[in-house]
Amino acid sequence: MYEQEKTILAKAAIKHVRNGMILGLGTGSTTRSFIDVLGKWVEEGGQVQGVATSDETVEQANRLNIPLLSLEEVTHIDLIVDGIDQIDPHFRVLKGGGGALFREKVVALMSRKILYLADASKFVHHLNGPLPVEIDAFARPYVERFLQDKHVDVTLREQGGKPFVTDGGHLILDVDLKQVQDVQHFAKELKSLTGVLETGYFERQPDHVLTVEQGQVRQLAHPDLRDGGGLV
Repeated sequence: MYEQEKTILAKAAIKHVRNGMILGLGTGSTTRSFIDVLGKWVEEGGQVQGVATSDETVEQANRLNIPLLSLEEVTHIDLIVDGIDQIDPHFRVLKGGGGALFREKVVALMSRKILYLADASKFVHHLNGPLPVEIDAFARPYVERFLQDKHVDVTLREQGGKPFVTDGGHLILDVDLKQVQDVQHFAKELKSLTGVLETGYFERQPDHVLTVEQGQVRQLAHPDLRDGGGLV
């Protein structure tokens, strides 16, 4: 996504924020743009408290003086704003490209409303991955053999020539979905394996998605919602 589009989406997303809200703050480049805009909103007198989904987000929020709460301090989250990797016509979503899928999913499940930001490239007819799978390092051979038996390609995520390690101390396997017909069932099957902490298939679907079409923001609503979508 171009930086200009990220800024446009961030400014549109801030319109969904109200004083007194507890906000889930996602992780990744798109969400960084939103948090920058949120920081200016707070500086101008806006009053919210955030729940961060990664150490990176904590650092950015602290730098911008956005008040943060731990998960133990909240009973609910009013709204989470985050980016996505892929979304299909049924609002099924893949996330985790930034490596924070476990914490993002927990915060999403605690949120009353979910707002995702996405450029046009994130919309697909069929979720084709890769599907991030967060695992305990000890279980890596076991999980990889399971995937090999399924004839599914898998790659250990690396950063700087070394295995990428999540904030929780886990590894991520990026799983190719080209041979997978039912991603939802496949993700559920993976989660049943000992050693698999979480997958990037998000069971809790977004209420709304903001995207940019020809320079204008379009708000798309989940099929189950009555208000539909339209230009913002």
